[in-house]
Amino acid sequence: MQRRDFLRAATAVLGSSLTANSVANAAELESQRKYFQRFPTLFAPLYGEATRKTVKYPIGENIWALEQNLELGPLETPLRCVVIRLNNGSLWVHAPLAPTEEFFQLVESCGETVSHVVVPTYALEHKVFVKDALIRWQNASLWTSPGQFSFPIQSMPDDIVFGKSVSGVLSMSDVDTTSQKIPWIDEIQYETLVAGTFQIGGSPTKFYETAFFHKRSKSLIVTDSVAQVPLRIPELSDPDKLLLVSKRSTADPQPDDTPEARQIGWEKTALLVSYFFPEHEELDPDAGFGVVTWTDGWHDNFNALAGRLLVPPVVRTLIYAQNPMKVREWVNRVVARWEFEQIVPAHFQAPVKASPREFEKVFAFLEDDNIDPFPANDLARGLKPISDLALNTLN
Repeated sequence: MQRRDFLRAATAVLGSSLTANSVANAAELESQRKYFQRFPTLFAPLYGEATRKTVKYPIGENIWALEQNLELGPLETPLRCVVIRLNNGSLWVHAPLAPTEEFFQLVESCGETVSHVVVPTYALEHKVFVKDALIRWQNASLWTSPGQFSFPIQSMPDDIVFGKSVSGVLSMSDVDTTSQKIPWIDEIQYETLVAGTFQIGGSPTKFYETAFFHKRSKSLIVTDSVAQVPLRIPELSDPDKLLLVSKRSTADPQPDDTPEARQIGWEKTALLVSYFFPEHEELDPDAGFGVVTWTDGWHDNFNALAGRLLVPPVVRTLIYAQNPMKVREWVNRVVARWEFEQIVPAHFQAPVKASPREFEKVFAFLEDDNIDPFPANDLARGLKPISDLALNTLN
């Protein structure tokens, strides 16, 4: 065989081998991203088998963020878990994500073993996977914010809801004497907010959220209380879903895949997630039944929303409006105790570089709702009617 023929044959064999390995690796990765959602929810997959990709990145000394996408139809936003390696090498896991093998391995790569799992609020997307996490990490202790509930059957035992008994409920503050029993308290402190009540299964249920301060990284870890909508597309966003949302009219064909079209899709996604029915999303009966068309002006509304620390519209309108004085008390405790340098929310962008003074400024609306208001027309068709109904029901 001539040298040229030999090289061609060798290249063909090598190429075939690489292709086979690539296919095998892709199949293995796909397998590691599968999971089964055992409890019905409002977000995809509602119930049953699904796939989620996880990314991990450091956000300080001995602290990492892990992200997956939270999906509702074509809308996707980042959902975040925080992992801290304690001084003894064990791991503290805040709000576990979907129980894929990829997620578990990425968490476990941060330290020796998972010793503590934390449920920071009762919002379903932040606690629905805790039972799966505790099946994986059977020796971990479980710590929860107050006010946990089960639905539709109320008062189910913790062993059924979470898979094990709760080691401790994180009451109003670690300053309480009971906090001395918490083994991680010298490294991570907490303050719990109680604000707002919802009817769940016919019973009034108070809303709680516990915020944490990691001393070593000077990080304030929150769940839903504040967020920063990124100006640019989050890493895990699905291009096809962005293109679908980017269309001017739902009757239009799918646009070409360009950076501009993807960016438009992200900006509209952020508005839809934040306001439900934003100002410039209009029913267009002339174009057909159920057709929706975006009118000019939505880009300006996105710029008013994104790129800054804020209390998300849903939280501000539905929860904090119920009892602003309780929220103010919590904010005052947080800024008086901790000199944090960054904030790590569970949604949208993280970490967000911010000081206690900047955090406090975000809540100026508590004393005057005219300070930094959201566009009235963005609120008018979605959050405002829901908020009015909720407040009237409680009153």
